[in-house]
Amino acid sequence: MSSAAQLPEVSILGICGSPVREGNVAALLEAALRSQDGRPGVRWEILHLADLRVEDCVHCNWCLRKQEGERRCSRQDDMGEVYPRVEACDVLLLATPVYFGRLSGHLAACIDRMRIYVHGNLTAGMLRDKVGGAIAVAWFRMAGLEMALLTVHQFFHAVNMVIASPDIGLQGGAAFSSLEGTGRREGDDRRLVLRDQLGVASAVSTVQRAVELSRLLKAGREALPPEARP
Repeated sequence: MSSAAQLPEVSILGICGSPVREGNVAALLEAALRSQDGRPGVRWEILHLADLRVEDCVHCNWCLRKQEGERRCSRQDDMGEVYPRVEACDVLLLATPVYFGRLSGHLAACIDRMRIYVHGNLTAGMLRDKVGGAIAVAWFRMAGLEMALLTVHQFFHAVNMVIASPDIGLQGGAAFSSLEGTGRREGDDRRLVLRDQLGVASAVSTVQRAVELSRLLKAGREALPPEARP
């Protein structure tokens, strides 16, 4: 590829799993994605679960045999908006606050509803070889950042996605929403996460790596003969 115009395009979907509107998780996710503004061939959007009604998976197994047309799940709620965007994107970026050492209930419900990409009679395997990236925000140190990120990674593994590991950090974007991760606040600033320079850098690095992997995968797939493509 000799020019930017020939680079494979990359569509990124960020899902903010915080119940807090315009809070630290949303701020970090947006900052990470805005790092791609102006980059040729990269576009992104964010879905905020705080604005959506996502019910729990009830393990009814409807999706195993009854998917038809665009209907993915027996439950009819705002996951109907999420599914087509997940299927259309090249990179799926999941961001969560850390609650008791794990991801939020909002994001857990969304992930559980995506079991259709393992078992659905129409949708099984649809996320294979998409790229996944994880971002987590904790209030203080030793609160479970790594566990929250690894829980998201378990979902990526289950649906055969390729995980983007950042050059800064190990599991993904990891940041604190208090000053230096000590639990200290300053004034009324509700977006202290943006002062965690290393945390922001790790989230940006995760997105950059995800874009790189997506382009490598797309270019490699296009180079394969038709009979060898999945």
